[in-house]
Amino acid sequence: MTLRQTLLLLLVFHARYSFRKNDLIGNMTFANRLGSGPVVPVVLDWAVRDGTCPPTLEGNGKEIVPNGAACVSSESYCVNASHGAPGYFCNCSKGYTGNPYKKNGCTNIDECALRRSPNSTMYKNIYPCRGGTCHDTEGDYECKCNFGRRGDGKSDKGCEPVLSRPAVAVIGTIGAIALLFVLVIFLHMERENRKLRDRFNRNGGSFLKSAGIEIFTKDKLGRITNKYSCIIGKGAFGKVYKGTTDTGVIVAVKRSIIVNEDRQKDFANEITVQSKISHPNLVRLVGCCLETEVPMLVYEFVPRGSLQDVLHGNNHPLPLETRLDIAISSSEGLDYMHLQSQMVLHGDVKSGNILIDDSFTPKVSDFGTSRLMCIDKDHTNWVVGDSSYIDPVYMKTGLLTAKSDVYSFGIVLLELVTRKKARYGEKRSLPMDYVKASKDGTARQLFDEEVSSNVEENMECLEDVGKIAVQCLEEDVNNRPTMGEVRKELEKCKTQWLRSQGRANEVIP
Repeated sequence: MTLRQTLLLLLVFHARYSFRKNDLIGNMTFANRLGSGPVVPVVLDWAVRDGTCPPTLEGNGKEIVPNGAACVSSESYCVNASHGAPGYFCNCSKGYTGNPYKKNGCTNIDECALRRSPNSTMYKNIYPCRGGTCHDTEGDYECKCNFGRRGDGKSDKGCEPVLSRPAVAVIGTIGAIALLFVLVIFLHMERENRKLRDRFNRNGGSFLKSAGIEIFTKDKLGRITNKYSCIIGKGAFGKVYKGTTDTGVIVAVKRSIIVNEDRQKDFANEITVQSKISHPNLVRLVGCCLETEVPMLVYEFVPRGSLQDVLHGNNHPLPLETRLDIAISSSEGLDYMHLQSQMVLHGDVKSGNILIDDSFTPKVSDFGTSRLMCIDKDHTNWVVGDSSYIDPVYMKTGLLTAKSDVYSFGIVLLELVTRKKARYGEKRSLPMDYVKASKDGTARQLFDEEVSSNVEENMECLEDVGKIAVQCLEEDVNNRPTMGEVRKELEKCKTQWLRSQGRANEVIP
């Protein structure tokens, strides 16, 4: 082809396509630049004809891409011309685009942005990221697999699921069941919390809280008692557990099993009165729990156990003076209860409800089962007690009075002087046997040999205590002494005994 024909052909081509500077820059093919434009019958092949690319260098086993003199961009490389005279041309490195013949002319290609462009379909094929998320990097891009997938998102397979569809179905089913289970648990807990609130309100929680009484939650009592693992008492009323508060104070938690709606109506009033009772011979109320069906009471802990344990359990030596002190102090506590402005009856006086501390000081307990007697009442028809100690008048009439506690205390006095249980031997009754023996003049045969030992002074003291007990056991309620009178008579007994021992300077004032 002659020069004239070549120029004519270029003129015809230029008439149909207008070359631009950008056509010489970048990695996109000429056909891609044209898109759906005119078909170009002739393409102009050009190159820098003043040399060739320098030879490829090796460094540490890594190939160094050659760079021609005209390739001034730091992210460019040299390519030898394949047609015509020796020469070369410059391209931007992979992942870069721009003008390789200009300093910093090649800039990073944001493949991820191109995937989001209007021509996303074309770029998604050029820069694949299947099943992952595209993240642009300098000179390249990453395709990080989405959660639950793994592999190479830039490959033909893309990011593949970690689990197969059947496994996903199984896990989904298990997850749904677990979610349902959690929902059921949540609804159950909400229902239980509502029950706790209802019980708290029904048991007078708001009133007691405003009265300054310490309120324990059900969960806290469970923690204090180590899930009710240590039982220290058991009876018809329920069980008593040993516990330790967060401050290290040892307490006794009474967990009743009695349910009586009429009784529960007066519970708040009774607890308020008990919280105000303060006497060294009465067990102190620490607080209560109102979130249970039957409210639980928290008392101070008395370490040695009950008088019943001391007398009939471990056969611990118990001198006469100690027994007299226990009788006097116990009567003081009961007398204090009866003299309150709102009379408090115990209703279950027995040796098992008189606790003994390390110094053998008695503390009357379990008057949580007592009945609060208002000023306008003189009796009650509700009580729970040991049938071996209950006043027979109450058993016949259903009426409980202060003299009923006196009757029960009379049996405790007999236990102290005889060291026999209220029911002993072959179903023998201690009060019946002692009353009969006192009439026959054979009462001394029933005394505990440990304190009698045929010592006349001791025998006389035991007989005096026995006489007080017989007065307490009178069938006619009006003939029974008050608890205050019982206390005074016991003090006289001890005074006389001290004088007989030559200890007049210790006489009780």
